[in-house]
Amino acid sequence: MDNVSKVRFKIKRYKEGKSWWQNYEVEVDRFTSVVQVLRYIKENLDPTLSFRASCHMAVCGSCGMKIQGKPKLACKTLVLHEINKNNEITIEPLDMKVIKDLIVDMTDFYDKMEKIDPRIRPHEEVLKGNYEQRLKPEDQRELWQFAQCIWCGLCYSACPITRSNKNFLGPAALAKAYVFIADPRDTEKEKRIKVINSLDGIWDCRVAGSCSIVCPRNVDPSLAIQKLKAMVI
Repeated sequence: MDNVSKVRFKIKRYKEGKSWWQNYEVEVDRFTSVVQVLRYIKENLDPTLSFRASCHMAVCGSCGMKIQGKPKLACKTLVLHEINKNNEITIEPLDMKVIKDLIVDMTDFYDKMEKIDPRIRPHEEVLKGNYEQRLKPEDQRELWQFAQCIWCGLCYSACPITRSNKNFLGPAALAKAYVFIADPRDTEKEKRIKVINSLDGIWDCRVAGSCSIVCPRNVDPSLAIQKLKAMVI
């Protein structure tokens, strides 16, 4: 490797109700991602380290974790872009219930995504194959950005409201709700609005904007929530 640097990785470990910080030193170069380091540690230094990772392309969303205190995808994050002046980098699980080390329980996040029924419910005649309903170019342009969510949970972890109100649907679910409510092909707009039009829905959002800052796909959940508020009003 050219321009190799030795970096100390401070990883928050968790097992059976106990948590602690553990340090590892790994040599990296300017192309090394955090997920590559985690795989190196597991394969060469400590096989007990647990984390999730799959696609390595910022598509599956499984490698979400807190890097230097901020929710990020480990596969998309280059080590040398994150280290502090002491050549250190901290890695922690997302702000959700921890199962082991960097693996968190996503059940609550998925349950809230399901509450908004994240799938198109087309007209019955479309289901019968009697006609095809297509999106207009202007509708495609409006929905494209908000449809890029990969269910990684970074916005859910970054949102301050999810920690103060456990019933809050969260930015990902609300952004996904906007995709279907604004889609002219969907037939359950009123049903979806009833779900999000509550104190546990759009009206508990304080527009902190942290969800949009951490989104690896530039979805901008905060903007989607404000659009939903305008629709309801």
